[in-house]
Amino acid sequence: MSPLLLTNFAEILWSGRIFCYNFIDMKILLPSDFLEEHRQIVLEYIRRGHEFKREDWRLAIVAFDLLKDATVLAPTGLLPFPVVYRQQVEARYADAFIQQLYEATQIEKVSTALWANVAGRIAFDLAQAGLYRRDVPATRLLVAYCLYWWRSFTLGYALEIEIQRDLAESGIQFSAHDLRQRRERLSPYDLSVLGFKGDIKTSLYFLQAARSRLLAHDFYITKVHSRTRISTLVVFMQAAMWETIDGETLLVLLSEIADTLPQAMRIIHQNVELTVIDYEIWKEKVQRHQAFLVCDRKVVDKKGEE
Repeated sequence: MSPLLLTNFAEILWSGRIFCYNFIDMKILLPSDFLEEHRQIVLEYIRRGHEFKREDWRLAIVAFDLLKDATVLAPTGLLPFPVVYRQQVEARYADAFIQQLYEATQIEKVSTALWANVAGRIAFDLAQAGLYRRDVPATRLLVAYCLYWWRSFTLGYALEIEIQRDLAESGIQFSAHDLRQRRERLSPYDLSVLGFKGDIKTSLYFLQAARSRLLAHDFYITKVHSRTRISTLVVFMQAAMWETIDGETLLVLLSEIADTLPQAMRIIHQNVELTVIDYEIWKEKVQRHQAFLVCDRKVVDKKGEE
């Protein structure tokens, strides 16, 4: 289904704060800084999001962040886009999705199949709720918004469960949340290692998204892609954690990380110095430090017995 031009169907009003796409019984309220280029990339996401290149994603991330302030004004009331997504997508499908990932032996394969199954239902579910109509092209923005955040949800939690499983199998001591519990999924951090709080991200775009400019955690496990699009897991650490597990670094640009691995390196982001290291090497360093702490504790206990 090809994108339709909103201006063919809607009277575009300017209120000083928002654009209002006005229909007989439904209005889509968009933030004033949501521009035509944002509208185009959001609609393109439905058609060819799987083909997006880096420059497309840069614009798309900004556009979908802006849509967090968009609202559906329907006869039933005022519904912000994030509320619609939570009610119509996450509330229906998230728990079952995560439960099946915990039970899966091939997490990535199962995740992809489950994502596709739900993605194929989103437009239908929204239509059933009276929130998507073919004769109201602006509601395609809401469909795209829900598709985008469902994809983000599935990719993020699939990777998080993979990391939890791998750390456990590697003998790393860590604490993490039971993602089957929605309350625990809403925790501000994903796991704790050596007393440091960490987050798991599917790409480097968390560094560029406006909401993530202030890095609140001690470390981030994420994926980077080389020039040949080979994916590698790395860990970004703030100074305190790196000093704890120790090591030398090489100063590089953000775009050079994937091609500099496995050598540990440091970058400057928003005037904050971050150390970046290959995930497997990070695990080795954490294991050594945890083993040292165990030995040191035994020595202290033995001296206490004497």
